[in-house]
Amino acid sequence: MDSENFDEEGLLKVIKAFELSEAITKLNWNWNNYSEPIKDAHELIAKSQKLFVEISEYEQRMGSKLSKYQKNKIFSAIEDLGKLIPYIKNKIKPTEGLEIVDQTDNSLV
Repeated sequence: MDSENFDEEGLLKVIKAFELSEAITKLNWNWNNYSEPIKDAHELIAKSQKLFVEISEYEQRMGSKLSKYQKNKIFSAIEDLGKLIPYIKNKIKPTEGLEIVDQTDNSLV
C-alpha cells in the first residue's frame, strides 16, 4: 500500500456494516427464537439504510482523499450487508389480504 489516506471514520463505517451483518445473520439463523422477529428486522433494515446514507455522505465529503483500498473495503462491506437482505425477506411470510368489513350496524333497521 502506498501513502494514500486511511482514516478512522472509514474504518468505523466498515465495522458498523460488519456489526449489522452479524445482527442480521443472527436474526436469520434464530428467527423462530426471537419474540418479535419482524420488529427486529425492521430495526435492522432501518439501521442499514441509515448506514448507507452515512456512507454516501462520507464518500461525498472525502471524495478523492479516500484511497482505492479504503473505497474497496467500504464497498465490499456494503455489498456483503446487501447480500443478507434476501435471507431476511425469505423469512417474512406475507399476510393474507385484509378483508374489508362493512361496519354499518343494520341490526336496528
